[in-house]
Amino acid sequence: MLTLARTLRLFALILWLGSILFFGAVLAPTAFRVLPSSQLAGLVVGASLHSLHAIGLWCGVAIILAVRLLKQHAYKIYGQIGLAVAMMALTYASNVFILIPMERDRAAASGYITALMPDSPLRRDFDARHAWSTRVEGAVLLAGLALTILVAAEPAGKELS
Repeated sequence: MLTLARTLRLFALILWLGSILFFGAVLAPTAFRVLPSSQLAGLVVGASLHSLHAIGLWCGVAIILAVRLLKQHAYKIYGQIGLAVAMMALTYASNVFILIPMERDRAAASGYITALMPDSPLRRDFDARHAWSTRVEGAVLLAGLALTILVAAEPAGKELS
């Protein structure tokens, strides 16, 4: 059971952080580079963000479950669960308060948000939310790296109290 819980926690952490890195370093830049319009690229990136957020939330649940199964000392449980919960909260907030409103802005501009003047209220809102999206995903990544450090710092075979 111990090996299963450790594997679940590690797999969920790898999947979540790897997904964020792949999205930011590969998928989004490639979509805007190879697709024929920024409108299409935005649709692909937006849909991919929804999937990324779903992956993150499920990975968070798996991490919390695994940490609880490991029966670690309280400070280790609280630190790891706290970071996982923070990552999940940021992911959920990004989806609800950033991504969904950005999609509404894009729809209101008939999909051509970049065709709007930079001082357009719709464009300003979209651009501000985009900046926040990047910050929030970066914060999730940093929290995930902190969680990785906590996991890596565990002494081998010392999980059960």
